[in-house]
Amino acid sequence: MADMKFPWTDFVASLPPMPWESAVVGFSESVGLPPDQIKYVSALLAGIPIGLVFRAVTADPFGKEGAAKAAAIRTRHNLCAVIGLMMVLYAFGWEVFHAIFSSTVSFLLMHGAPRKHVHVIVTVWAMSYMSCAHIYRMVVDYGGWTIDFTTPQLLVTQKMMNIAFALYDSARDPATLTAEQKQRKLDKAPTVSEFYGYVFCLHTLLAGPATDYNDYLTWIDGSKLGGKPCNAIFAIFKKIAGAVMCAIAFVVVLPNCPVENHGVSDWLTSNPHWYVLGYNQISLFLVRHRYYFAWVLGDAGCNAAGFGFNGLDAHGAQKWDSVLNLDYISVEMPLNFRSAMTGWNKATSNWLRRCVYERVPKSIATPSSFFMSAIWHGFYPGYYLTFMSCALWNEVARLLRRHIRPLVIPTKEAEKSVTAYMYHACSLTLTVTSLNYLATPFLLLSADKSLQYWRYWGFAPHGIALALYLLLPIVFAAKKAPKADSMPQDKKAQ
Repeated sequence: MADMKFPWTDFVASLPPMPWESAVVGFSESVGLPPDQIKYVSALLAGIPIGLVFRAVTADPFGKEGAAKAAAIRTRHNLCAVIGLMMVLYAFGWEVFHAIFSSTVSFLLMHGAPRKHVHVIVTVWAMSYMSCAHIYRMVVDYGGWTIDFTTPQLLVTQKMMNIAFALYDSARDPATLTAEQKQRKLDKAPTVSEFYGYVFCLHTLLAGPATDYNDYLTWIDGSKLGGKPCNAIFAIFKKIAGAVMCAIAFVVVLPNCPVENHGVSDWLTSNPHWYVLGYNQISLFLVRHRYYFAWVLGDAGCNAAGFGFNGLDAHGAQKWDSVLNLDYISVEMPLNFRSAMTGWNKATSNWLRRCVYERVPKSIATPSSFFMSAIWHGFYPGYYLTFMSCALWNEVARLLRRHIRPLVIPTKEAEKSVTAYMYHACSLTLTVTSLNYLATPFLLLSADKSLQYWRYWGFAPHGIALALYLLLPIVFAAKKAPKADSMPQDKKAQ
């Protein structure tokens, strides 16, 4: 399939190369890193000084009034759009066209489509374009890890849908809206500068987080900071240090235990189950840091621009956690399945909740959210094996928490008991082990390798999860049934 040609591929190949390409290729050869990774990482790193300069040279609109305030806000929007476009052009060359074209069509739809249908129309357009991009990538680079235009396109898709659903909420009966939907609804479509400033904001475009449109607006107009003095230097350095540790994990250590071994039949059959289980925990722990690296650099860039300030904590220290890609502790030390899911790629979790989970019937909310996540990621079979299995595990975890936890920890005081600590330790172990088992196909991509790994375990985790899902409601419903008839017959008759 990699030999197939597309008109777009031939057209891009006919265009002159970017002026910096030869320098990047030369540097790539000297350091032994692919050009796409060099451009992507350098663009992420550039977001930090750009953020500091952005905040230093633009006037804070919060303390201004009238035309001066409007001009200051407009300047910030325009700078966000121009800088973001320039960085996407640097990192992805002529493929910047995809982000410009898809977002422009969405902008026109937001201004022309009926308000009560705009969310559906924009979603169909954005997800269709994203899907075509994924299919194109699978054809020209099946199974490859080259960083191309689909990376920012993932974030552009979320941003387009965020605005569309906020517009749709303004056409609904206010009584049917949640408190969050009332707060985030938009009474009018964004202007040109507002829209492109949000979509191409550098600090939320390359690695996220694809923040909600209203969060972006409160950063631009200064109302989030409220004129308060704040210093993000400590937060920035802490996240840079975190990024360095992440780089060590996946650049230095991960090559010693590659994830690809999970899909190799000879490797699986030549090792005992205890070894494969331990290997799975270590390799997936390390590979997650490849994502963490980009995410924490994205967070650092946001903080440098003053984006992410969240007031003061109980000790008077500044908090920079209102814009986050990741809650590391929630993912790596999760006490339950839901904690891990919401801590991983937080902005995407919020997007799925706001645009899918809360919009469909409750009975299908969980599988719909996981299915949308799979489509958004692409069409490799491994994605669907992972996400649809996660939907089952999520429901099982909810049932266990509802029925088993109260038996072990019946009161608030019991939270500090030895039994409670043992329960949490078991929950953490099962959650982490399950997540690593489920996430393996996400990384192996192909169906044959993914199923080969799960077959090695005889699909036993799936069988246990399915049995719990079916039996827990029956068993505990049966135990509760006598309560309705526990009153003596003579008392009932009175």
